[in-house]
Amino acid sequence: MKKQIPIFVALFATLFSFLAASAQGEWKWANSWSGGGGQASQFYNKTIKTAFDEEGNLFVFGQIGGHPTFNGQSLQFTNHPMAFNLNVRGGFLGKFDSIGNMLWYKIIRSSESWECYPYWMEVKDNKVYISGDMSLDYVENPATVNQVWLYYFDTLITGPQVHEIPMGQRRPPYKTGRYTYFATFDLDGNMLDNHFVTALDREISTGGVRGEFGLCSPGIGHAPFHVDSEGNTYVFTKLVYGGLESNPYTIIVDGDTNKKFDIYLPGNVEPYGVRLFNAMMYKFSSDWELLYAKPIVNHTEGIATSWEFAGDSVNPHHQLYIYGMSVDDNDNMYISGSVSLALFGDNGGDLHQYPAYIYWDSTHYASILDVTSTNPMGVVIKYDTNGTVQWCNQTFTRGNYNSASASFTGVCVYDGAVYVLGQGMYNPEVNGLVYFDDENHPLQRYQQSTSNQTFFVRYDAQTGSYISHGVFPYGNVLCGLFPAVLNNRVFAYAYTYDVNSTDRDKICQWKNDGMFIEKIDFTASIDKKNPSVLANNQGNLLFSCGATSPVVFSNSVSASCPSGESSVVFALYHDPSFAEPYVGIS
Repeated sequence: MKKQIPIFVALFATLFSFLAASAQGEWKWANSWSGGGGQASQFYNKTIKTAFDEEGNLFVFGQIGGHPTFNGQSLQFTNHPMAFNLNVRGGFLGKFDSIGNMLWYKIIRSSESWECYPYWMEVKDNKVYISGDMSLDYVENPATVNQVWLYYFDTLITGPQVHEIPMGQRRPPYKTGRYTYFATFDLDGNMLDNHFVTALDREISTGGVRGEFGLCSPGIGHAPFHVDSEGNTYVFTKLVYGGLESNPYTIIVDGDTNKKFDIYLPGNVEPYGVRLFNAMMYKFSSDWELLYAKPIVNHTEGIATSWEFAGDSVNPHHQLYIYGMSVDDNDNMYISGSVSLALFGDNGGDLHQYPAYIYWDSTHYASILDVTSTNPMGVVIKYDTNGTVQWCNQTFTRGNYNSASASFTGVCVYDGAVYVLGQGMYNPEVNGLVYFDDENHPLQRYQQSTSNQTFFVRYDAQTGSYISHGVFPYGNVLCGLFPAVLNNRVFAYAYTYDVNSTDRDKICQWKNDGMFIEKIDFTASIDKKNPSVLANNQGNLLFSCGATSPVVFSNSVSASCPSGESSVVFALYHDPSFAEPYVGIS
């Protein structure tokens, strides 16, 4: 007969093996860039998007200030150091290997006060796609023309070069104007393609001039895009517009009058009156013909009407923010964000009629059931490549004003499920509640906390139905921007603004059914921008954010960011167990 192992020895061995497994991860390295310009809280340096390629190399796309440094050393750019000394915002794209070495970089920056903003990045099929905003004003006065230039990736473009081109033959980026650019690179940093889109506002000034913008107002934040298997490009972005319905909103591609498209949007606004808020979905063909452009909000019901404030009753007084997009293998797109209603408090009180509805098309809508729902509420929508809504879902709240709220940030689709990161709170003492799908699925709370609660929620990718959710087991925490999913593990970043806290920054890990596994601690600045995590199947976890002081991890890894100046930080954590599904103690 085999000798029996005492049960306490077996339990000790099991516990030891679990602790050993959970302790095998470590921070490997951290990088940072910094640059001057503006107040630190303006974050002239911040991350927008990160991505891994199939080889484990990583790409970081973000914003960079003037006189930049990388890991504390002056960042010199080949041939054109003068192009990086001005304290204006520019775009930065960098490729790094798995041990943190910079392999190549690209910069876009304009002179004077014409700042360039990055918007989104997608890495797929051995290509890197990026988009952003840029502005140019090549004046005709020869006395000042030398002061105006654009550093567009690897090319410095100056005023004299532009003026050598006949006016009618100038094309962006040489042509004066404001654009959204879309550029494509191979994995070695060679540019394969690029295009420029201008939008003309439908509002006409007293001098007969229409405002000229890119697809996004400068600095508006995230404008997710996706390139499908046929080379079509889809763009989602917030839009704020004025003018009359009879005036077109016009899209021009590459400065080409043969690619000029007029779009008619709902809602009248008297000149210089209250502008309307919406979001747009665009589809461009592989040769950059505009195939469709449609408002994401189709119409509303129960929201304050035109006679209450200047505007109209079709599309008034709501704000929709898009924070994330994820794509499945069939090019279906899942966007996440939040929506809120105006006309409360200083605007004269609550004038809505409940229930109110925000329609994504004729049959899909977000429900605003009571005054609590006028707080920002999370929404997630699935679109196919025709721009047709497949399903939508949202956070639901119940109660009095300020008794409950819940909003979404980023989204990730993985293995037939959609994961959305969010934060919420509710106070049952004043009849508050946050729930998913119905009140049988309430948001859990940590130790009955009524403060901010970070959570993820999982929906079925085919039906949009709720499956599960998990909360971070701490109160008073705010969530990062994007979740990461690998096998059955869900990762997200959460933090507290408590300056005295010794447990302020955390990357938490759940099983996808909502069971909390563990957390990874480190210390970053109180002020931060766009914190997010990313995982790959090699067991690597990438954290990135904008910071205003040094970030200390563990294992002697840190990012020495200058205090009082914004910086970008990205650091790699490796744990081989991440590459396998989580099992735990059986």
